[in-house]
Amino acid sequence: MPRVHDHYLPLAPERDMEASIDDQGRLRTDSTELTAQGWTWMLEIHYTARGPWRLPGITVKEDGQPRFTQYLETRQSGKRLLNLNGIEDLASVTLTPQACRLSPRARLLGFPRSPLDDGPLVIIAPHPDDAELAAYGLYRQHAERAWILTLTAGERHKRLDRQYLPFLDPDLQSASRRKGWIRAWNSATTPMLAGLAQQRLYMLGYFNDTLGALLKAPTEHQPSFGDKTLTPADFREWNLHPLASDEQTNGAANRGVDLLADLERLLDEIRPSTVVTPHPEIDSHPDHQAASQALAMAMQNTRHRPQRVLLYVNHLKSQRGFPRGPAHAAAGVWPVQYAQSRLGPASLYSQPLDLETQREKAVAMDSMHDLRDKPGLERRLKRAVKRRLSGISPRQWPHYGQHDYFQTHIKAHEVFVQVDAEAFQASFDKP
Repeated sequence: MPRVHDHYLPLAPERDMEASIDDQGRLRTDSTELTAQGWTWMLEIHYTARGPWRLPGITVKEDGQPRFTQYLETRQSGKRLLNLNGIEDLASVTLTPQACRLSPRARLLGFPRSPLDDGPLVIIAPHPDDAELAAYGLYRQHAERAWILTLTAGERHKRLDRQYLPFLDPDLQSASRRKGWIRAWNSATTPMLAGLAQQRLYMLGYFNDTLGALLKAPTEHQPSFGDKTLTPADFREWNLHPLASDEQTNGAANRGVDLLADLERLLDEIRPSTVVTPHPEIDSHPDHQAASQALAMAMQNTRHRPQRVLLYVNHLKSQRGFPRGPAHAAAGVWPVQYAQSRLGPASLYSQPLDLETQREKAVAMDSMHDLRDKPGLERRLKRAVKRRLSGISPRQWPHYGQHDYFQTHIKAHEVFVQVDAEAFQASFDKP
């Protein structure tokens, strides 16, 4: 028997209406005033997986034409949010389940979409490639007003045979320096593929896996795990404008006070209306949690305050392979059971990506050297077996890259939680 397992978040939809799915899979509601433009629409459904191996999926059709398929968990039954963004006419939606059953009862949830064109948009990337994974489609859509602040160089290296060119460097210190240098270059160039000007790309150069320590002891220098002689300045050569910490006599150190000074200056100079940052309660990576905490701390001392914060998740604890299914499938809401948040009730913002944008995102991800993963034989075999048992044709599994992110993050949607900026900042003052 499938295990009952509902997914939920503390959400506050502006529109919440009963819906049904008839015997032909047609979505039915009592409302005659449904418009897709200006809204993020999610359909709360209840599904039951059939069998232990085939991957359950629901194909969303518009006027009888397939638009995308959202895949769900095997061996489970429960409530899920089906992403309807990218559909223009909600009255013409039909749903076709595969390897699962759908309950006829549903709820249609509507979240008003902020236009995001009322000022600059700043993306906080804890590491090189985080902005591309979470928000390539979003920053491409707003390329003329988007800025990316990459907080760390991502320089930490553990094995010489895992260098981008194996054994290129004779020791881990040299390999770490080179890795950070390459990833800083990635951060300085990859977003230009989407039309961002280089002057709106900042590499802050702080050290990988140290952001939490920087905030706990803000005046203490934290050396790099890879090379203790490194400074953040080693990874800032492609910044077209100086950071606040560059103006110190000895340049920036890897200290919390320097990180906060840089963020405060940039927020006041850019004056963003929207900031995009990791979800501090759902994203499990310590650097991601600390990046959002640093943003909130910086906001306390800035003259300018953003209007809204969009939260993304690149790392889910104990949840490999989400969003489910092959590249180009739909992206659902994170598989969590999360009833209350110190951020308060939130809205959802889903950015639909057309097929060409998804392909561009694949190119952008491939340009980030750290995503050119070379998994071992055991992982490749497990992946091959799982895909074989999924019931999905091998032709539907594009092989753009070996890293799992080429499956999970090249999707028809990017999904964010939207919260008020004041609520975001205040949430870090709560115990």
